[in-house]
Amino acid sequence: MAQGESLGQERTEQPTAKRREDARRRGQVLKSPDLTAAVALLGAVGIYSMTGPRLVADATGMVSRSLSSLPTGDLTPGEALALFFEMAGTIARLGWPLVAVPAVAAIGVQLLQTRFALSWRAAAPQWERIHPGKGFARLVSGQGAFEALKTMVKIAALGTIAYSALRADWPRLLAGGQGSAGLLATLGGFVRDLWLSVAGAYLALAALDLGSQWWRHQKSLRMTHEEVRQENRESEGDPQLKSRIRGLQRQRAMRRMMAEVKRADVVLRNPTHVAVALRYESGAMRAPSVVAKGARLLALRMVQIARREGVPVVENPPLARALYRLVPVGREVPVALYRAVAEVLAYVYALRSRKS
Repeated sequence: MAQGESLGQERTEQPTAKRREDARRRGQVLKSPDLTAAVALLGAVGIYSMTGPRLVADATGMVSRSLSSLPTGDLTPGEALALFFEMAGTIARLGWPLVAVPAVAAIGVQLLQTRFALSWRAAAPQWERIHPGKGFARLVSGQGAFEALKTMVKIAALGTIAYSALRADWPRLLAGGQGSAGLLATLGGFVRDLWLSVAGAYLALAALDLGSQWWRHQKSLRMTHEEVRQENRESEGDPQLKSRIRGLQRQRAMRRMMAEVKRADVVLRNPTHVAVALRYESGAMRAPSVVAKGARLLALRMVQIARREGVPVVENPPLARALYRLVPVGREVPVALYRAVAEVLAYVYALRSRKS
């Protein structure tokens, strides 16, 4: 029983992409044996329609040659063995397309249904499949009843098709044709028409089967709220832990920025809303840089640190607002603000000169 079900939660959430992919890797995909059988039969009908006349002619020739080459007396073991190998080789040469083409078609449609997902886990022996108690539970479950009903419908449909085809073609089969070639051609046509009818029935059954499988598959993949949260934690991390990490990162960034205020040349303010700290090192920097900035409480904190450390604080609302809005921390001031910043720095350097 799943964890969500044990907690009394209902599976109301749509499956995530990860859950679908995990199910596909386990071999839990939509696939219908009826569709595979239908495609295999259609492949057999197609190859027989293309090679049927030649196949009948070659088979007739084989029978004629075999009958004409029989000795008048009893066959020796060696002669019987030689005749057997000759007929087996001819049958294999004539019939391999009727086996190979349906087999390739069946394998191809099976791979397409599973999207080329080869799951050894699905093919491996499982105790649940052979355990008598679990097997009986499957039989009496809703799924077992549905499979039993589907099997009975399939048997009834195929039996009806075979009976109808045989009843319709029985006079033609009895009449046969001129010689063995005519009989083989008549029999081949009957088998081809029967295969085509059976393939159509299998296609109809496959459509119903895939529809019911899709509904059951979607239902089995549904998730509880707890399973969705658990998967998100596994793939993206615990939201609480991520929030705590982001908080610690913000604190470290804040401490670094406050440390930069102590090394700044000047702090511009507006006068309570924003504050921007600038530093310029001649020869090491191409232009003054914004080393810290903040708004409201952070701006007041920057001003407090600057005054405590003896960093000049200059009120210049237009320049402070422009630098706060346009320049990220760690970037140089834009060319358009060079003149205004240069005037502020000149004022600060003049203050230093007078103090020294």
